Order: sequence, then structure tokens, then C-alpha cells
Amino acid sequence: MGRHVVDASVILKWVLGEEREAEWNKALGLLNDWVGGRVELMAPDLWVYEVGNFLGRRLPEQALEKMELLFNLKFSSIALTENMLRLCFHWMAENGVTFYDASYLAVAEETKSILVTADAKFAEKMSRPQFICLLRDL
Repeated sequence: MGRHVVDASVILKWVLGEEREAEWNKALGLLNDWVGGRVELMAPDLWVYEVGNFLGRRLPEQALEKMELLFNLKFSSIALTENMLRLCFHWMAENGVTFYDASYLAVAEETKSILVTADAKFAEKMSRPQFICLLRDL
């Protein structure tokens, strides 16, 4: 069974729908693989804040309903460890990425998983192909 960390760019596709989101079908396929027990999905605890911020700003009338759908999925939510924090701050300094983005990759590295992201710019900055897979390449 594959182990995947999903970031906000993937999680949001699950509730935004195909008419709004490129690669929606790829994100839904990954979710279906998880529901079917073919993959394990996880994300750092902060996914709630990042996704909630987006939904609250962009879709305030639907934000609560969409967050409840995501909460009900109950994929693994991982707290950052001290080692993950070190990695995040290192990557921020070395690669010019945000703490948020770095945290998803730190969870992937620490759990020996693959980060699935739709954020090609982040993947390019990090150039860690053993731990990052672009959603479009699934």
C-alpha cells in the first residue's frame, strides 16, 4: 500500500469540483484509492487552517459545509515533530518556500511517504523527486 501526504492544493480539489479545478479527476482518483484501502493518506495538522482560510475567504457561504465534508473523511492528521520543524526552517532559508508548504514535505520525509501536490512551483523549488509527486503525474 502506498503512503501519501496530500497538501491543500489536493485536498481543496476534493470539495471544489471539476468545473473549478484542473486535475480534479486525478485528485478524486487518489481519494477513491484511499476509500478503497489501496493507499494511506495523511497531512500535517495545519491542513485545516490552510484549507479553512481558503474556503472562508473564497466561498464563505459554503465553507462550513465543505470543511465538514473534509473532516468526515478522517484521513490521518500528523503533528509536526522537532525534526520536521528543523527541516521546514532549513527549506525556508535554502529554497525560499513557505513554512506551510515545507511542512507537507517534512511529514512526507519523516513518514517515508510521497507528497502529492498540484503546486508545480513548489516541487521545482524543492527538487526532491524521491518524496514529491505532482498530481498531474499520478
